[in-house]
Amino acid sequence: MNSIAIKRILAPIDLSENSEYALKYAKLLSEQFKAKLYIYHCIGDIQSTIGYVPSLPTSQIINAMKEDVLKEIEHFRNRYDLNNDVEVVIEVGNAARKIVEFADKNDIDLIVMGAHGKSGLERFMFGSVTEKVMRLSSKPVLEIKLNI
Repeated sequence: MNSIAIKRILAPIDLSENSEYALKYAKLLSEQFKAKLYIYHCIGDIQSTIGYVPSLPTSQIINAMKEDVLKEIEHFRNRYDLNNDVEVVIEVGNAARKIVEFADKNDIDLIVMGAHGKSGLERFMFGSVTEKVMRLSSKPVLEIKLNI
């Protein structure tokens, strides 16, 4: 292998400080390699997140959540001068699986994700999305730790 061609970079974000920090790296890498940048957010299982809400259809809740996420991402776009070439993708499902599926379907060359500092028990019981993506993906994953 003589060179690395990075043409598409995926930056999954959960709107946390860690993922925002990783997004900065993804932006710099996309500029360095002249690669297309995808900002990706996955909305998890609504029923397990908020419980059963009989008065509101799930689709309404998901649409409201998507609107909120888009507003936050728009703040990121303005704060970090992310141009219109950046593609924003919002999906619903299991975050790790959906990230890996998106990366495979879109020929992503590099996934850039924030590391999350979960407690020992929580990490043991559930793991982190980043760890799961690293295990499941055939694509290179760059884990960015928050520099405090």
